[in-house]
Amino acid sequence: MIKFLSRFKNQLTSAAESDPPTVLAPSLQMPGSPWAADGDFLLEEQVTVSGLMALFRRVLLAFELDDDSLVVETESGRVRVMVDEARKLIALRTIFRFRERSDPAARLVLANRLNAGLILVRFSVVDEDVLYADYNLIFERGLPAYQLVTTIRRFINVARGGVTEFDTEDVIG
Repeated sequence: MIKFLSRFKNQLTSAAESDPPTVLAPSLQMPGSPWAADGDFLLEEQVTVSGLMALFRRVLLAFELDDDSLVVETESGRVRVMVDEARKLIALRTIFRFRERSDPAARLVLANRLNAGLILVRFSVVDEDVLYADYNLIFERGLPAYQLVTTIRRFINVARGGVTEFDTEDVIG
C-alpha cells in the first residue's frame, strides 16, 4: 500500500511540474441573470406602465396590456398590475368568481375568514358574484425590481392558496 501511495504521489508531482496541455477547453458563457447589477432597481420615475413592461420582458414574465394596466400571467393565475403615479402605489388585483347558487352570507363569511387568516392580501365582496383580492405596494423613491416580481408571484400564490384553504363552504367556482 505504501508503494502505491508513493507512486501516486510521484505521478501527481510530475504532472504538476510538466507543461500544461496545449489543447484548450472551450469556454462556456453562462446566460446572465435577469437581475443584472445595473438594472435591478427601478427608480421612482421608471415605475410606469412602460417601465414595468420593459422589466417583465427582461425577466420573461408574460403579460398583456389592458387599457392603463398590465395583466400578468403567473404560474398560479392572472394579476392586474396598475401604477398610480400620483400616490406612488403599484396596485395588484385579482378576482375569484363565486358559484352562481352560493349563499350570499357564506360569501361574506369567506371574505372575513380570508382577511382574518391572511396578511398579504385584502379580500372583499365588491359584486354579488366576485371575490376581489388586492394589495398595494409603495414605490416612493423606487424599489428593487426583484421585490416587485416576487411580490406579484407571492400575491397570487397567497390569494389562491387562501381561497383553497378557507373556502370550506365551496362558494368559489
